[in-house]
Amino acid sequence: MITPKEIRQKAEKSFFKIVSSQLRSESLFPWVIPSNKQITGNNYSDWKNDLLPLFQQSKQVKPKGYTVIWKEKKINGSVQSVPSKIYFDNLDDFLFFIDKEGDYKKIIDAKERIVAEFPNIEGWVNDNPSILLEFFEVWDDLIKVCKYFVAHSSPYNYYIRELPIEVHSKFIEQSSGLLTKLLDRLLPDEQVNRRATDFATRYGLKKANIYTQIRILDEELKSSLGYDECSLTLEDAAWLRWLPEKVFIIENQVCYLTFPKVKNSVAIFGSGFKSRLSKHLPWLENTRLICWFDLDTAGFEMLNMIRQHYPIAESLLMDEDTYFNFRNFAVTNNSKRKELPLLMPSEREMYEFLLTNNRRLEQERISQQFIYRKLEG
Repeated sequence: MITPKEIRQKAEKSFFKIVSSQLRSESLFPWVIPSNKQITGNNYSDWKNDLLPLFQQSKQVKPKGYTVIWKEKKINGSVQSVPSKIYFDNLDDFLFFIDKEGDYKKIIDAKERIVAEFPNIEGWVNDNPSILLEFFEVWDDLIKVCKYFVAHSSPYNYYIRELPIEVHSKFIEQSSGLLTKLLDRLLPDEQVNRRATDFATRYGLKKANIYTQIRILDEELKSSLGYDECSLTLEDAAWLRWLPEKVFIIENQVCYLTFPKVKNSVAIFGSGFKSRLSKHLPWLENTRLICWFDLDTAGFEMLNMIRQHYPIAESLLMDEDTYFNFRNFAVTNNSKRKELPLLMPSEREMYEFLLTNNRRLEQERISQQFIYRKLEG
């Protein structure tokens, strides 16, 4: 037979579902608790142990809570009362039993504040009572931020932390996930870059410049740049008018700094490729673009991404020979399969090996002598 503890567990599990229906004025009450368990044992003592707690915690004894409808049943030759139906008659009974009256009031209060300012998202509000409760303490600040974006058109001449909104400086960054859900619904399509995943780009805010580190690998190229090494913004790098024969994109900084000299070549420190190569660098199109990343699934994912912008990009030190020469340094690496249509057959074979065997070989483990041999070969 179902116990009061199990009734509470079922009720708590359904709390947000029931609250959501209440917010939509679609009451689910009376709400029946499934209780198809059988009475255990075959004597009066066992029967009493099952049913007495159920009766004592019911609305027949308590001021509020679940209601039990009893029916008569013959047990061991005698007629006894057993439950035929257990239910909550109304919302008050339900909330009282699971001690959620305070949480329900917070949800109602949050809804009233949000809908008072933004009635057009009432449907979303009704569907998300758990979010209303989780962020109850900061809804006033969330509303302030949303009101600013609704009242002003993008692009905004501000970085996130300098927006003229009376919230603490890190609030928008810390709340960006929820703010994205709200602003996507509140703002017109022309004010939302839905392809962008970062908050600033999505809503037209200023962003800090992204720098590309470039190291000259041939002294004869130094006159083109003026330095052995420099950092340029992507905007500035796009205007470079030079043509090295080879460009090596290298993931790890130590490997980038110690990469051997190569005639008519430069190296790019490639940490964070997704942001650094999100803008087109025209001079890369006419070079041999060679990528050296960690020998792991993420490395091949980055190689595939590079080829979306530069289809002729090559890979270096990401092959079977490299792995098996330094396999003793490989470590465990769990990852999920991704579709990488731009890998070459040998690269795909290596990707499958690393994925299947959960292995990873970091760039730093490859010796300088081996790198020289590969470059000369």
